[in-house]
Amino acid sequence: MTTREQISAIQTERDDARQDLRDTLADVNEKVGQAEGEMRPDHIIESHAVGASLIAGALGFLFGSIVNSRGAGPIVIAALLGVAISRHGSNGEG
Repeated sequence: MTTREQISAIQTERDDARQDLRDTLADVNEKVGQAEGEMRPDHIIESHAVGASLIAGALGFLFGSIVNSRGAGPIVIAALLGVAISRHGSNGEG
């Protein structure tokens, strides 16, 4: 094999490696985009409504036990559930 053939083979191998890297980066970017979409708070609330309600209740209980006002806990529960419902409703319309 001559020097020119070796250089050509090395360049071809380098170009193939660059293309493989581009393909891998494109796949990684796609997977990261999907993971970001699934981890959005409004998406988590929509897909796990019961869990979000339980967390809202726990936060309301915790907040209500810390604050001296008796109305603070139910207000937090209502606010969190209201946000979950409004997010679900706004995505259903669009």
